[in-house]
Amino acid sequence: MTTAPDTPRFAALCRIGDAISQVCAVIAAAALCVIVVINGANVVNRYVFGHAFSWAEELMIFLMILIVFAGAATVTWRNAHIRIELVTEFLPPAVRKIAAGVVGVAALIVVVVLDQVSFRIVSMLYAFDQRSLALEVPLWIPQGFVSVGLLLIAVMLVLRALCPPRNGAPPAPTT
Repeated sequence: MTTAPDTPRFAALCRIGDAISQVCAVIAAAALCVIVVINGANVVNRYVFGHAFSWAEELMIFLMILIVFAGAATVTWRNAHIRIELVTEFLPPAVRKIAAGVVGVAALIVVVVLDQVSFRIVSMLYAFDQRSLALEVPLWIPQGFVSVGLLLIAVMLVLRALCPPRNGAPPAPTT
C-alpha cells in the first residue's frame, strides 16, 4: 500500500488502484491456497487410497491461470515488473521519463489488443458451450480469467499514469 497523493483530485483514483490491487492479491493468494489443498488431498488420495482425483489437475491449471492474471494486475499497480534498465541508466532523467511514457503507451496498446482477441475467444467458447474434459466446466470461465486479467492490467496502467508518484511508491518504469 502507498500513501495518498498530494493532489486531491487523483486521490480517489489512487485509492481505486490500491483497492483493485489488494483484491487481486487476495484472490491470487486464495487460489494458491486452494491449489495447495487440492494437491495435498490428491497426493494422500493417490498414495493412501490408490487413486487420484480425476479433476484435480484441470482445476489446479484453471486456478493457476487465475493466479497469473490476478497477480499481474497487482504487479502492474505496484510497478514491480521485471525490467532491464541497462540502456535507460545512461539516459538523462527527462529522457527516462519520455521513455517510460512510450513504454507505458506501448504496453497499454498491446494489452488492449490482446484483451480484444481474448474476449472474442471467450465469446466463442460461451456461444459453443464448450466444456472442460474432467470438470465439465464451461471453458469460457477459465478463459475469462485471461480476458478480465488483461482488462485489469489495462486499467492499472491507466490509473498508474494518472496517479502521481507517492511516498513509498516504487519509481516509475524506465523501460
